[in-house]
Amino acid sequence: MFRQRGALTVITPLLMLLVILLGVMALDGARLFSLRKEMQSQVNAAATAAADAAQACGGRMIALSDMRQRALAAARAQGFEGGDDDLIITPGLLEDVDENGGLIFQAADFIDQTNAVLVSYQRDVKISLLLPEDIFGTVSVNVNAAVRKEAVVTMSAAGSTAVVGGGLLGALLGAILGDSDYTLDPTSLSSLANTTVQLGELLNALGVNDVAGLLPLSGQDLANALSTISGAATPLGRMLDSIVGAAGIETIKVGDILSVVGETEVPPNSEFPIYDVVISLVLNIVQSQQPGEGGLLSLPLNISNLNIPLLADIRTVDLALHVGEPPTVAFGPARRGQDGEWVTRFYAPDITLVLVADARLLNVDLLELVSLNLASVKVPLAVAVGGGKGELVAADCARGRINDAEVTVDLHRQVARVATGSVNSLGDLEQEDIDARVGTLKLLGVPLLDPAIRLRAGLDVFIPAEEKTVTFDPRYPLYCSRAQGCERRVWEDDGAGLDGLNLDVDVKEVRLLGLDLESLLTPVTNLLEDLLNGVVSSLLKAIVNPLLQTLGIGLGGMSVTVSGVDQSNIQIVENVTVAN
Repeated sequence: MFRQRGALTVITPLLMLLVILLGVMALDGARLFSLRKEMQSQVNAAATAAADAAQACGGRMIALSDMRQRALAAARAQGFEGGDDDLIITPGLLEDVDENGGLIFQAADFIDQTNAVLVSYQRDVKISLLLPEDIFGTVSVNVNAAVRKEAVVTMSAAGSTAVVGGGLLGALLGAILGDSDYTLDPTSLSSLANTTVQLGELLNALGVNDVAGLLPLSGQDLANALSTISGAATPLGRMLDSIVGAAGIETIKVGDILSVVGETEVPPNSEFPIYDVVISLVLNIVQSQQPGEGGLLSLPLNISNLNIPLLADIRTVDLALHVGEPPTVAFGPARRGQDGEWVTRFYAPDITLVLVADARLLNVDLLELVSLNLASVKVPLAVAVGGGKGELVAADCARGRINDAEVTVDLHRQVARVATGSVNSLGDLEQEDIDARVGTLKLLGVPLLDPAIRLRAGLDVFIPAEEKTVTFDPRYPLYCSRAQGCERRVWEDDGAGLDGLNLDVDVKEVRLLGLDLESLLTPVTNLLEDLLNGVVSSLLKAIVNPLLQTLGIGLGGMSVTVSGVDQSNIQIVENVTVAN
């Protein structure tokens, strides 16, 4: 009994000391856990605020100093009391997936390559507040958080607002379908111009789960899916059904039409205009049908309904189309890649139209016996628009009470050229002369005077390349009516246009009854020059420019459409893995 009483005398204080020690350790553990949680909350807030100033979301004016100010303000609002240098702010990319399916943060060399911000915070604290620091020491508490915030923009330069000349677009479709009688009625054209499709609808119609599964599919699959979405019995559905059977469509991939940046997560509710997709699909088909590199697709136009001044009669007008590069619909964020190039790029069509008009001016017929053609002219006219391209360079994301985004693009319009000539087998424009004849007299169909005066002339006009930065105004709304959808934001510029072109033809030769008498025929030459300028201008206005606008471009001009902006894919990763 006495032995046990002595043992308890020794053990009891030890047990009490152990209980107190464990209690202190539990309190210190809870304190350290709470401190870590508080620090994590502070870096989460700091990273979220700083991500607003990353390239993919910060708009046109971004800087590391802005990131730091945003981060510090948000952290202090969460109780951060450390010095400014205690928060380490690192701009970079949060997009690569590691072997375990997690996200990896990669620091960026330049701020314009960023879509995320990493905030790191370290504090050295006592292990215990009650126990001696000399014995138990200190511990470093390290936390970090990376936040990705970017706006994914859907944009194109394929002519959503330039839907003019339904007959010309119908003629183009007819040439592709091999149906010279094909027409595009106003109902179909209106449906085509005003319809948008959600990416999620397209994925469902094609039976794939994501964009990666969509892009390898064929243009035929795409046209079928759009027809299903539009309704096979609708005018738009019937038009898409007719495109499905076009020769060469099976060689086109959806990725040739819809351009998605890398691993960008395109939200299913992203919308794109069917018109832009159809134009891209059509021009891809034309490119595939061209007989050899640089070949031309002939367009059998019905021009009986065109009103061209100065022309008494048009005997023939042959029109051909060469496609150098079809347009694209692009999905992506506003930032540069590691190669220094902007990652989201879109293209306006690079095309050349070749028109050969054989016309009679001021023609006189007397009882079908005597035919006096005061002037006839053959105009081989080639228009190379050079296309253009654009890059998404800034997106000022919605934040706070601002529920819309500002979108900025850089545009590069290529050189356009209007010349008398044709296109060779390599796709290059070769100059040819206008052949004008004056004073052709026929009696009972037999030429008596053919011609009295013959004139050769040429035209070669360049519209220079131009670069321009465009910010869409008003800003793009992120939250729209489900029934009505979002409005499209369109920027259009006619460039030099027809009014800005100097269409004075260059007279190269004038002959009277086979003799070179140009100096003696100045009054006649001046009259013919005026007539030729009028004919060329009329052909451009009546045929060339409307068809170019239908395809999404004009002479020296370009149109760009923003049809969707989404920034719902914001991601925050605590204690993220940082790439070396």
